Amino acid sequence: MAKEQYRIDEYSFLSREEYERARKEKETIAYLQANTSPNDSKALLKVYNRSVEKGSFRTVIGIAYLSELRGKLAASGIVAEEVLAPVPIPAAASGKRAERPDQSMMEKQVARYREAYESARAGRIIKNTAILILVAVIIAILIITYQSRYSVFTYFTNYKETMREELIDEYVDWENQLEQKEQELREKEEALEKK
Repeated sequence: MAKEQYRIDEYSFLSREEYERARKEKETIAYLQANTSPNDSKALLKVYNRSVEKGSFRTVIGIAYLSELRGKLAASGIVAEEVLAPVPIPAAASGKRAERPDQSMMEKQVARYREAYESARAGRIIKNTAILILVAVIIAILIITYQSRYSVFTYFTNYKETMREELIDEYVDWENQLEQKEQELREKEEALEKK
C-alpha cells in the first residue's frame, strides 16, 4: 500500500524524496514539451545539452525523457549520434545506493555558510553603527543651529533688522565709551593746567 502512494505513471518510488524529485522532473518535462516545438531540432538540442550539462534529470522519468530526446535528435540528423553527450545515469538510478555526502564536505559547507553569515552580520552591525553616528551628528547640528541666534530657523524672521539694531547699539556704546574717555582726559588736562 505504501508503494502505491509513491507512484507516477508506471514507476513506483521507494521514498517520498525520490517521488517528489520525480514529480518535479515530470512537471519540468511537461513545461519543456509545451514550450519547445518537437520539429525545432536546434531548440531540442539546446534543451538536451543543457539538461545533460546541469544534470537536471536524476530520476527514471527524467532519464527516460533524455533518452527519448537523444533518439529524436539522432534521428533528425542535425547531430551525429556519436557527437551527442551520453545520457548521465546517477548512482541512485543505476541500482547503487546513494552514498552519504562526505562529512568533511558538509563541514566545509557549514563553515562557509557560517562565515558568510558572520560577515553579513558584521556588515550589518557596522552599517547600523554608522547610521546611529550620522543621526547623532545631524541631531547635534540641528540643536546647535536651533540654539544659535542666526540660523536657518531664523531666516524667515526679522533677523536682519535685529542684527542692524544690535550693530547700531554697539556703535552707540563705543561712542559713549569714547566720549567718557574724552571727558576724563579733559578733566585731567584741566587739573594739570590749574597746578
